[in-house]
Amino acid sequence: MAISKVGKLGSGVRTLKVGESTMIVSVPTELDQDHMEIMALAQEGGGKVTKEDVMDKTKWKRERTKRALDLLLSQGMAWLDLHRGKETYWVPSIWKEGLDDTMEAGDDDDE
Repeated sequence: MAISKVGKLGSGVRTLKVGESTMIVSVPTELDQDHMEIMALAQEGGGKVTKEDVMDKTKWKRERTKRALDLLLSQGMAWLDLHRGKETYWVPSIWKEGLDDTMEAGDDDDE
């Protein structure tokens, strides 16, 4: 499988198991278990989480949650959406994965 050879592209490029998916990570920053937990929660949430979601499900304090989300934002692995005073963090690779699954399911209806 081609994805298993991604490590040959050089330093900083590797695969990472997040929930049910394998992601290609191409940022030089080392992700810790907190970041992985947030991405897994985003996967459960259709590609998005809020600070409150993370704090409720992990029982982390606000500062730990903020620190993990801030790193994902700074590396471009998450986007922040401010809408009517509510902050939602989107993980584009997971959000797009959900769209692809939805589109594929819709393709089955045409058969």
